[in-house]
Amino acid sequence: MDSLGIFSHTRQLLRIGLPAAVALALLTSCVSGGDGDSGEGGNGEQQGGGQGAGDPEEVAASSVTTSLEVGPLIQFDVYPVQRIGNGVALLNMTATNNAEEEVNFYQVLSKGGNPTTAEGVSLIDTTNSDKYLPLRTAEDETCHCSDWSDDKDIEPGGSIDFWVAYPEPPDDVSVVTVTTNASPDFLDVPVVDAEGSNDEIAEADVADPEIRELSSYEDGEDETVSREESEDESSIMLSSDVLFDVDESELTDDADETLEQVAQEIDNASADTVSIDGYTDNTGNDSINDPLSEDRAEAVQSALEDLVTRSGVSYEANGHGSADPVADNSTEDGRQKNRRVTVTFEK
Repeated sequence: MDSLGIFSHTRQLLRIGLPAAVALALLTSCVSGGDGDSGEGGNGEQQGGGQGAGDPEEVAASSVTTSLEVGPLIQFDVYPVQRIGNGVALLNMTATNNAEEEVNFYQVLSKGGNPTTAEGVSLIDTTNSDKYLPLRTAEDETCHCSDWSDDKDIEPGGSIDFWVAYPEPPDDVSVVTVTTNASPDFLDVPVVDAEGSNDEIAEADVADPEIRELSSYEDGEDETVSREESEDESSIMLSSDVLFDVDESELTDDADETLEQVAQEIDNASADTVSIDGYTDNTGNDSINDPLSEDRAEAVQSALEDLVTRSGVSYEANGHGSADPVADNSTEDGRQKNRRVTVTFEK
């Protein structure tokens, strides 16, 4: 593509030692993440996103990253999100293999479900603090998106084009952030009216859309703890910046008082199972973030097992790396909120 639209974000590139062929593919770019002490790790690079209206046929943002379990570098191109009617928005992306060997594009963009879909790709509406998950089919609740089961091997220089359908953002939303499990966030991706017909996608029978309110994760009086409440469940989000030192999974002395308070809530609840989930921001790659988030979840589990006095409570600890951000990774405040351990249990 000759044009990448109008860029609104320009930041210094994080240097990751890209091969010359890949480096030539990067133009003026912005980094989705922090530098130095503002986060943990950092080796993804992103080209700037378009601001305002855009051409659905032109690339709005591109990213090259090594944060993939498959190892070789893959370039992601993101096109403007299109309003295609019937309350549906359509995102088109391209994955290109810039490595010198074949890549199996398997479970790179999934999220614990079908490994040959992009169900792990989300839209963030920062205007209204909402996160849009892919639509799911009404019949079997699978991702309403492309499936590359029969075409998941990408030759060197080859690519895969794919699409994902979402609930349509409100009319006043002109740009969104696109997040994936395998790249920095794509900032300011334009939302435009479709120029062609996509009736087959727009008119498909889908389940109720899933839109998460990011505002439900706002900090309380204690900035190290935030929470989301439902009628039956409590989800307490603990800042990793207080629980752990940078890139470490050993609990700090400052964590004791916070975890004692959480343990007291579990003692007073009726829950038989406590789920503990670790998350990082997106400034590191998966090989660092995934085990770090899991080790941190397990450290919190171990501490709670010692602190909770009620019998009959079991624990489940999991690490999710940089998946499921609750805030914008392009700001330090957002990255700080995304570095967290969440403790969830029934009331």
